[in-house]
Amino acid sequence: MNTLKLAKILTSQGYEITLFTQEEAVLHKNHSDSFKGVELITKKRKYFDFKTAKIIAEKLKANKIPLVFVVDNKDIDVLAWTKRLFYKELKIVYQQHMQIGINKKDYIHTFRLRSIDTWISPLQFLKIEIGLRTHFPLNRVKVIPIGLDTAKFLNAKYSKEEARRKMGIETDLPLLGIIGRISEKKGQRFVAEAILALKNKGIHLELVIFGSATVNDEADKKYAEELKDFVDQNDLNQLIHFVDYKEDVHQFYNSIDVFVLASHSETYGMVTIEAMLSGVPIIATNSGGTPEILNNGKWGRLYKYENQEQFCAVLQSALNDMENTRIMTREAKENATILFESTKEVEAIISVFQQYLT
Repeated sequence: MNTLKLAKILTSQGYEITLFTQEEAVLHKNHSDSFKGVELITKKRKYFDFKTAKIIAEKLKANKIPLVFVVDNKDIDVLAWTKRLFYKELKIVYQQHMQIGINKKDYIHTFRLRSIDTWISPLQFLKIEIGLRTHFPLNRVKVIPIGLDTAKFLNAKYSKEEARRKMGIETDLPLLGIIGRISEKKGQRFVAEAILALKNKGIHLELVIFGSATVNDEADKKYAEELKDFVDQNDLNQLIHFVDYKEDVHQFYNSIDVFVLASHSETYGMVTIEAMLSGVPIIATNSGGTPEILNNGKWGRLYKYENQEQFCAVLQSALNDMENTRIMTREAKENATILFESTKEVEAIISVFQQYLT
């Protein structure tokens, strides 16, 4: 969706964009009318697909396209061969969305990555990782945060009472919220266990789990079932609420008192930024790109992943020290408005394009 948003803004500014994709891709199924043209590509092999590389080069030349913007690292191999063998003048701009993870300093990874003319990373910590994990020249890396329409979140769409009513929640207790697909890596069970641990200490809080398991993912479906069984078995139905994901996420952000991110590691948590813009206090795992987004704990409280004792302590601090919480939340909102506005991202990306298109 970030790619679609960017394409629509660029189109509105006069850029002609052709989508190169596979037929089953979501962008082709639902949003192909957002592009000037669509070229369907069928990749035959994961790596060393010279035939597809040649087809891509021919289509690019036929459409007089001098630059490719790629957002999926699985496409870098075929584009590297496209450029090296069939279209040496092609410029490749890659926007990173995931961490590198393992070292990629071997010859073939170096060959692939060196085909990229500009590598866009959304955070500084990802640029540092590029230097540690690859041989890619850091002078060709640009740090450009992924933006969103900040205006949609700055003013509450609903009052807290109205938002809760729309989700079927009535409570006078502090309401925590976690959003996203129900999955082990997202940590909903961990937060539910914390609610139980606090209840056993006489501290009563409520939690809304806003999201659903991925329909075709059996592991996610099993995790969601086990999570609901845990809630039932521990008599937490009055404290923990399940709300299926809705496009109107304002219901979620406007209803909660504390936003919780419990993921193992979010490369770039858009939901954390949405919470910042919505003026909600944040408690998040101290991993991935989250510490940088939250200015190392100045705009939201951090805790070690799956450390229940630390999580509960941080949560109680957020609720008990409201003066400091309000300061952190206000500064988070003010800075997110500046740092993560989509027009700023688009302007920076256009400046990258222009050095190759003029």
